[in-house]
Amino acid sequence: MKKSIIGLLIIFLFLGFSTSLYASQQRLTRPEMKKVIVEVKYINANRAWSVLRKFMSPQGVITQLPGDNRLIIQDTPEMVDKLVSILKELDVKKQDLQFEIELVLGTMKESSTSKELMSDYLIKELRSLLKYKYFKRLDLSLIKVQDNSRSHQRLGGEGMSFSLNLNPTYIQEGNKDNFKVELILSQSRGFNSEGEEKFIKLISTVLTIKSGDKSVVGVSKLNGGDKALILIIEGKVIK
Repeated sequence: MKKSIIGLLIIFLFLGFSTSLYASQQRLTRPEMKKVIVEVKYINANRAWSVLRKFMSPQGVITQLPGDNRLIIQDTPEMVDKLVSILKELDVKKQDLQFEIELVLGTMKESSTSKELMSDYLIKELRSLLKYKYFKRLDLSLIKVQDNSRSHQRLGGEGMSFSLNLNPTYIQEGNKDNFKVELILSQSRGFNSEGEEKFIKLISTVLTIKSGDKSVVGVSKLNGGDKALILIIEGKVIK
């Protein structure tokens, strides 16, 4: 009987020692965790979460506070520091940009060209490259838009109506400001029987321009080639 009791005591002591040893090993292998709450100022918290979750460790957790633009980041101290650093690079204020859009009508038939256009170096260059010798400005518009945001503008002149879609991306190279611009220019062709306006696409392009430089985006023939629509763009950062 005594031997049985002693045997049971030994088993219980062994089990207790094993449990304590296992718990100690778990404490040793479980990484230290750190938790911070960060505010996302300039981008959507959902977008920040979708980017940061790719970099967190298997033990990490990132949650968004309900109805708030703040994130709770919980991970190892090293990983939390890395995630916060990534967020600082991601969460930056968009640049305010301004673009000057000029529509010029070129024609082969004799017409008056304004003195302003006659002295424009781009028009002088176009006169030497194209068959169109006379030029008239149809429209000149200023478009203010944020970096990587779309803008829609109506342009027109000479009884013609156009739609311009602009999506610029700001690129800084050293101390120089550049832009990658996605641009679509369409001409209105009236309305259909259901009252919907119809458009025909004239120019669709992606180009890179330097801040302060005036660039010809494209030339589109009109009226069977007797006339041409010339789209010119100039951009800068609003500081």
